Amino acid sequence: MTATEKKWIAISGASGFVGQALCHALLQKGYGVYALGRDKTKLSKCFPGEVYPDLQPHDYSELASLRPHAIVNLAGENIAQRRWSLAQKQRLLDSRVQTTRQLVSAARRDWPTLSCFISASAIGVYGDRGESLLDENSAAGNGFSAELCRHWEACVDNLPCRTVIARLGVVLDRDRKQGALAKMRPAFALGLGTRFGSGQQWQAYIHRRDVVEALCFFIDREECRGVYNLVSPEPVRNQEFSQQLARALHRPLFLQMPQAVAALLFGEMQELFFSSQRVVPAALASSGYPFQFSSMEAILRDCVERP
Repeated sequence: MTATEKKWIAISGASGFVGQALCHALLQKGYGVYALGRDKTKLSKCFPGEVYPDLQPHDYSELASLRPHAIVNLAGENIAQRRWSLAQKQRLLDSRVQTTRQLVSAARRDWPTLSCFISASAIGVYGDRGESLLDENSAAGNGFSAELCRHWEACVDNLPCRTVIARLGVVLDRDRKQGALAKMRPAFALGLGTRFGSGQQWQAYIHRRDVVEALCFFIDREECRGVYNLVSPEPVRNQEFSQQLARALHRPLFLQMPQAVAALLFGEMQELFFSSQRVVPAALASSGYPFQFSSMEAILRDCVERP
């Protein structure tokens, strides 16, 4: 991609766990990046201009001045950051819905040449579904996570450009400071890892590198539109995941957290750990996307076992 052909991609949530990795990947592929966030100073520290000349930090008040080829909307407060009080639920909703509405307004009003609008969501939209195999055509479920995702996804209805909704599973990476694995690893490394309840609930994970490459795949391919589950092809039960993580860290697994205890510790947020979501990436597999990490074994081998 030459300088005159350079396409600029706007990334909201650019300083987040997925956002930072996506910015780096797009820059390496020759794109320019508009890094969007509420704190331009923080963005400038994450991406100093002398190191990243093709990345420009912006806050949301500057949207009208941009002319992006595509937008990837990753903004949203971490859903597992703290207990779900009424105030916290509102913050989680506002951090997703208000930002998405700002971007949608800019797309309709100021960005007539926008080619693609990619907006994140989560597989929490399916709720607790037991043994059911869930693909992109499965109905939304119940619970706060499902309600949150429904409101989030509704913001991008009827856009004039190609639209993709990316429903993310639990994203894993080697990063020791951010992400789900960074939170789980210390307890498992001490031999204090646990399964939740019976451990029979299904969970769907994905390597951060596959998330990033799938988002780049969506930007590049005009035929990609609609809903995609961003999960690895092989969902696992919580018991199996916990055993594999403990084994990768050469530690035992003998603890179990009953749901009643989790309810005391986490309140309503315990649904994140006990909901069964046997989600598969049917649309992504059909699109021809080549997964780099298709199984939990492959994900953990890269995230944990690799020196």
